[in-house]
Amino acid sequence: MFKKILFATLISLTFSCKKSEETKQNIYKTDFKYAKEILYTEDENSITIKSGVNSTTFNKKELPITNIMVETVSGIAFLDELGTVSTIKGVADSKYIYNPKIAAKIKNKEVLEIGNVNELYLEVILQHKPQVIIASTNPVLAKYHQQLEQNGVKILYIDEYLENDPLGRLEYLKVFGKILNKEDLALQRFEKIEKKYDSIKSIIQNHGKGNVKTLVNTMFGDVWYLPTKNNLQAKLINDAKGNYIFNDKQSENTLNLSFEEVYTEAKNATHWINPNYNSLAQMKASYPNYAWFDAYKTGKVYNSDKRSNIYGAKDYFEQGIIRPDLILNDLGKIFYPDLFPKYNLYFYQQLK
Repeated sequence: MFKKILFATLISLTFSCKKSEETKQNIYKTDFKYAKEILYTEDENSITIKSGVNSTTFNKKELPITNIMVETVSGIAFLDELGTVSTIKGVADSKYIYNPKIAAKIKNKEVLEIGNVNELYLEVILQHKPQVIIASTNPVLAKYHQQLEQNGVKILYIDEYLENDPLGRLEYLKVFGKILNKEDLALQRFEKIEKKYDSIKSIIQNHGKGNVKTLVNTMFGDVWYLPTKNNLQAKLINDAKGNYIFNDKQSENTLNLSFEEVYTEAKNATHWINPNYNSLAQMKASYPNYAWFDAYKTGKVYNSDKRSNIYGAKDYFEQGIIRPDLILNDLGKIFYPDLFPKYNLYFYQQLK
């Protein structure tokens, strides 16, 4: 009898401990509303941010972070949105950063050059030892990241470009709110932009006539790379009721088509987005057959380089990450100008 009671007690304690551990995990494991590629776990002493196979832990006594170096333009965009550009002490590939605040700080030697897409200046970084470096999972720089971590520098990996939902990319703002002690502001900004995005989408979906067909991108070598239906670019176009022409094509990541395959499907496209050229003449000079498309003939070709610098840095890839509502509004204006008569394009401009 005693053995039965003891066994029952042990079983009860085991399940009780297991349940307690599961409850603890449920309390501290936080999933996002839209973002799929990042999460964080948190307790009273620390926060661990996980991105893919990488994780970075911050002791809450270290927060807020006030000394940051940034390898990615997205990191700059998130920090700027929360009014914390002053925390940035170093950047990589400064020529290719659009943000004018950073440009001014570099000119005034308030922000250091710490490397480029191929290398990091380890001596400069270690001499000024930041609390964290905002990076993406770049295999070329992996050896540098490893050396920095071995020397006590934290690397926070932010791979928002893997997100296929524009609001998923925006949601990374919450992560920055955590390490900067600006959680309330981050949530307020997220919810405000989310509401704007949904409002614009609702106007387009309810009142857009649906009489447009959209082609994107241009040839790279002999291949025309195109997004699949669930890709970010395609989702933005479809939220703007742009009827992306290759919605029905199936592929894991991108479509790799020939010119002939694209022309067969898209010759009657009414609009052409993101051709990565500065003018219609430049497009035609690069590949004369582009002029065969109806969208080219009518001049309804648009690129997202209205806000760019002389080196080709585009605000579309910076502010656009945290302002998907502006991108959607641009596309709505392009496809259905009558729905937004007073709105002026922000990121996009029509090629002449």
